[in-house]
Amino acid sequence: MARLSVRDALATAALGPRARPSRSLLSMLGVALGIATLVAVLGITATNEDRLRLELEALGSNVLEVRPGVGPDLTTVPLPSEAPGMVRRIGPVLDAARVSPVAGAGVYRTDLVPDTMGGALAVVAVQAELADTMDLRMAEGQWFDRSSTALPTTVLGSVAASELGIVEIGQRVWVDDDWYAVVGILEPARLAPTLDRAALIGEDWSSRTTPAEEDTVLYVRVRTGAVDPVRDVLAATVNPAIPRAVTVSQPSVLAHAQRAVDSTFASLALGLAAVALLVGAIGIVNTMVIAVLERRGEIALRRAVGARAGQIRAQFVLEAGFLGLGGGVAGATLGVLVTSVYALTHGMPPTVDMVPSGVGVALSVVVGVVAGVYPATRAARLPPMAGLRGD
Repeated sequence: MARLSVRDALATAALGPRARPSRSLLSMLGVALGIATLVAVLGITATNEDRLRLELEALGSNVLEVRPGVGPDLTTVPLPSEAPGMVRRIGPVLDAARVSPVAGAGVYRTDLVPDTMGGALAVVAVQAELADTMDLRMAEGQWFDRSSTALPTTVLGSVAASELGIVEIGQRVWVDDDWYAVVGILEPARLAPTLDRAALIGEDWSSRTTPAEEDTVLYVRVRTGAVDPVRDVLAATVNPAIPRAVTVSQPSVLAHAQRAVDSTFASLALGLAAVALLVGAIGIVNTMVIAVLERRGEIALRRAVGARAGQIRAQFVLEAGFLGLGGGVAGATLGVLVTSVYALTHGMPPTVDMVPSGVGVALSVVVGVVAGVYPATRAARLPPMAGLRGD
């Protein structure tokens, strides 16, 4: 018998599944359920993981604090004024902002209140980027813009506004022997609770009027998964001359919790995927073994007219591959649909990564081919005369 071309081999292999559509569909169903489980578990896991990551980041899992450290002469070394700009050039850094307490400044409702009755409210000079860096939200009014940071304006923390009796914007408060217009009131700051008891003023204005203390804090928000690499280079970036004179906070415990959750989700998904693919492989083996038994006469006839054992083996391996491919495509589609429905019913945006779907289809083909090796080998070894006699 002449050597079969690739096209003829594929056409011959496709005859078996088409001749027995019901059994082929049932076999594909096993693979489809396995791949659908893989894609759906990975998709639902990724969706929940994204939601959990957002919740952890809202609690500060991706925020680092940079503070002045002690130099070789055992004195405090202030952070360079260029530090925020240099830190923002680090690739994974989303934003950075400086917070500087104003020395000896108080906050009062009017200029008639004695200095001894300030209520322990602090005055803090901030950069306009602080709102994005620390996820500050406004209860009233607006945050600083480029113009208001250079004017005598203030944004009050939630506790400071309550103690001063400020309930709406447009009022004035007495800050450091000067009147400041209240342009906004913050909601409680989850990532920086100390700001709740403070009057925030623009750094541009503060630098002209009152010197800030050396206890400046630089807050740095980092892209997910890059906290440790950024922390390793922060000190040298903030103060290249004396990196040891920079103190960088340890990553939040929440960051470690986030990594543990990511690892747990990944292990769970891989375990379920392995079980699902095993079930699909068993289904294909079962279908192909039965197909060999039912088609002994066909196999024997082809061998009798000159078909080689390798051609018979390739035919059944390709048939198993077709079953795996059909089941993989159906399963990937079903998995994407399940993920989307789950996300929408839980009020979350679906996280559908097409890479797992493509990998799932490829794995289903590999599983089908591997599962078809034994039945194909058995078919190739079938003696022609035994098959023709029906033994």
